[in-house]
Amino acid sequence: MYKKLIILLTSTAFCGLVSMLINFYQWHVKTRNTANDKERRRLYNEVKYYRTKFLNDENEIDHLKEKIRKLKAAQFTTVKERSDIDG
Repeated sequence: MYKKLIILLTSTAFCGLVSMLINFYQWHVKTRNTANDKERRRLYNEVKYYRTKFLNDENEIDHLKEKIRKLKAAQFTTVKERSDIDG
């Protein structure tokens, strides 16, 4: 009787230890994945920020090129009008 009781208690304690180790491993994997997800989100947001900045800069460059083109065209027509008047 006592032998069966000792075996039962020993097996219960062993199962408790195994369960505790499994739970610790699951917690470890979960926290590791959470850290990886945070790093991935940070990198994604950083790439998104620089992509948006790049696109805004490209739009600004296009706008300035268009402005320069219009100013050159206006300058050319002004020079042409002056040469027509003088000439």
